[in-house]
Amino acid sequence: MNWSDVALTPQYLRRELARGHAPLALPDVGGVTALLHSPEHVDQLTDRQLRSLHGAQVDDLEKNRLSAAAGTRWLASAQECHYRPPRPDAASPAAPADDVAILIVDNRPPLPYEVIGTALRSPEAWGRERVRVSERWTPARGAVSSFQLALVINHVYAQLHGYRFYLENPCPQTFKGINASVWRASLPPHMRARALSPKLAKFVANSDICPALPASHRLGPFPPRGPPWAKLAAIRYVARRHHFVAYLDSDVFVPEAWQPLLPLIELSGLTAGKWLAAAEEYPPQKRRRDFRAGLANSGVLLLAGAPAAGAQVLEALERWIWPSTGHPLYFFSWPFEQNALSTSVFRAYPHAWTLLRPGCPLNSPFGALFRHYVGGTPDRNVYHPAHRDAWLLQAVQCTARNLVSAAARSSEPPQSCTPNEPRLQLDAAGCALEEADILMDTRALSPVVLARVRAPDWKPCCAFCNAEPTCRAWAFAPNWPNGMLNCWLLEGFTGTLPASGRWLARKQVGAPRPLSTFVVPESMISSHGEV
Repeated sequence: MNWSDVALTPQYLRRELARGHAPLALPDVGGVTALLHSPEHVDQLTDRQLRSLHGAQVDDLEKNRLSAAAGTRWLASAQECHYRPPRPDAASPAAPADDVAILIVDNRPPLPYEVIGTALRSPEAWGRERVRVSERWTPARGAVSSFQLALVINHVYAQLHGYRFYLENPCPQTFKGINASVWRASLPPHMRARALSPKLAKFVANSDICPALPASHRLGPFPPRGPPWAKLAAIRYVARRHHFVAYLDSDVFVPEAWQPLLPLIELSGLTAGKWLAAAEEYPPQKRRRDFRAGLANSGVLLLAGAPAAGAQVLEALERWIWPSTGHPLYFFSWPFEQNALSTSVFRAYPHAWTLLRPGCPLNSPFGALFRHYVGGTPDRNVYHPAHRDAWLLQAVQCTARNLVSAAARSSEPPQSCTPNEPRLQLDAAGCALEEADILMDTRALSPVVLARVRAPDWKPCCAFCNAEPTCRAWAFAPNWPNGMLNCWLLEGFTGTLPASGRWLARKQVGAPRPLSTFVVPESMISSHGEV
């Protein structure tokens, strides 16, 4: 299995593929629903079947008091995909494909910052009194918002890779109350015949509305809409000017700033005719009995812009802005523009988009490349948005630590900045095995030993094997004293024997080669050499 499969396929599906057969077929909806009436029946469902439940079926689990029997098996509750694109051997010359823009839309003030020990800093337009960010930086409680913390990480990411960065504010102020004039200006022509009844007016009376943007505005023209719609004005503006665009909601950040975006753009087909890539909703269908959330979450999007895909991309964006289906209330209340993405764009251009699994590697609180700290929680034991501020501060501190270490040319590998997963087992060489994949208390029979090395735990032992082409398996003694040669790299073995205190595992098929030391470009290192 190559690195792209690991990047795009959840672990529970990779296990089925690794066994050499296609994923098991699901029973029909009625067949699955019939198994949601007793704990014994729920136990019969495979992980894949539980992960394929839709919102109404999850509701049935709760109605039948079987949530405890299912646990959180129906949810992504950890990072399941590992975005580790192969590192280029040498810097390639600039090409049009390198024209990538990162876009964030928000009306709150950004945080002026500089990363101590590097030349990474915010633009002067954000303010000249910059906060000095380091791994020990801790702002006063409430002084910095989660949006500002995510913005720092994403802006650093854009600088490291040479991507253009846009922070747009199409809606600096909102107003409440919709009269007949606003109603007509907001709706597509075919919906304007529906009058603004007193009942509808009462429903949207307290909705926030962004004023219309005139044609003279740099992001205009754009009709008066609910605030989530305003991001389409900014997406349209940036898509006209760049080959590729990554739109990120204000609660999205990059946990591993050294991972480039271009390999995912290629995997998603955006260099081969696709126009848009998005990930499924997390949790599925908002865990409710309706379809309004649509197929994909619109908080993290990859788009091919007009320079790469032509004017049809702009036509698709206009179709998204002026959808042909949907309810008039969607222009002022949930699900806002997300419904139109599925009902208008996906239906009109069935071959122009790629739908990814949540978190693989986009979207969800467990996204491998773009992690989305969503506003709701399906289960407090898995994720809760009340922790976002603390998690994002830790992610900023972790990112700063990686940057300073790289600027100092340290041999220490960079760390994954995933504070909402304290038990996440990851490293740069693709070792993400669960303990169930390791043969505990087992030793190799008739092994051919390639080398013995010291390792503090099993992950470096695994990484050594993945990095060595002739290694086929590894063995590790977890209880041996520090300093002993406790890791065996094996060319092969003929069988297994029980042995207390020994672990054995085969080399991961298609494991990516190890990540070279993360290096901050010379232009990003502070001239006065602070580290």
